[in-house]
Amino acid sequence: MAAIWNAKSALQILQQCQPIIDFKSATDYLWTKLNTYQLLSLYQELFPLEWEKSQSELYSEGENHSPKELEFISLVNEHLFPIDDMIIESAYEERLYQIPVSPKGVDWQDHEEGIDALRSGWQILLPLSQSGRWWLESVAGDEGESWYEGTFGYSFQDIAHPEKANFKLLKKLARRTAPPISALPTALALLDLGTDNIWLDQSVCSETYWSRNFETRPWTIEAINSLASEWNKAIQLLDKAYELINWIESDQNINFSHILALWNLTLQLK
Repeated sequence: MAAIWNAKSALQILQQCQPIIDFKSATDYLWTKLNTYQLLSLYQELFPLEWEKSQSELYSEGENHSPKELEFISLVNEHLFPIDDMIIESAYEERLYQIPVSPKGVDWQDHEEGIDALRSGWQILLPLSQSGRWWLESVAGDEGESWYEGTFGYSFQDIAHPEKANFKLLKKLARRTAPPISALPTALALLDLGTDNIWLDQSVCSETYWSRNFETRPWTIEAINSLASEWNKAIQLLDKAYELINWIESDQNINFSHILALWNLTLQLK
């Protein structure tokens, strides 16, 4: 039990107590306490200097996060991996019993504007990706192909279908080219949500932000270290991909022709 040094600390400890009237209230109380101890223990382990300097209160007046816990959550967001601002704001009123892992990739299919939400550098790559080609041919139908040809000047006959392309060969050829073209496989994997990275491969279809079903992980040192490592990898993949997108958009017709030549080469070398 925490030491009682003065009236204030005694009041804080009393505020942590609540009547246990049934099984649910008992389990809720235990989950809340466990969450508190997890966060404070992780704070001490991951940010020892900040912990020593912190003057924030350890305890909360109710079941919400204490100022010290909220401080830790903000430090995680600042130094380890992103926690959305709206989630951090909600943590003032509702506990985060799990680590929310919100999508940070190119999830254009979840966006209400669809492909219109994508930059032109991404749009021109759509027929090269599995999901993009499927969407243009199946969802948009004839309008998808006519839109693409009218926008970019290429018909689908000019672009080998992803099902016929050799992605292993594409990766091999891309590694032999100079940046940013070498990032083509990465950009296509981002469009297809196929990077094998938890931050980049989520598709969360929902009408509102709060109805999204984010991936979650437990508040453990192992999970935090894993998420931080994956986030660092995600940043590198995104940087490479956006370098390619910026390059495409700098001279779209000429630069995409180089990408298309590499893409169609995978058929010729089979």
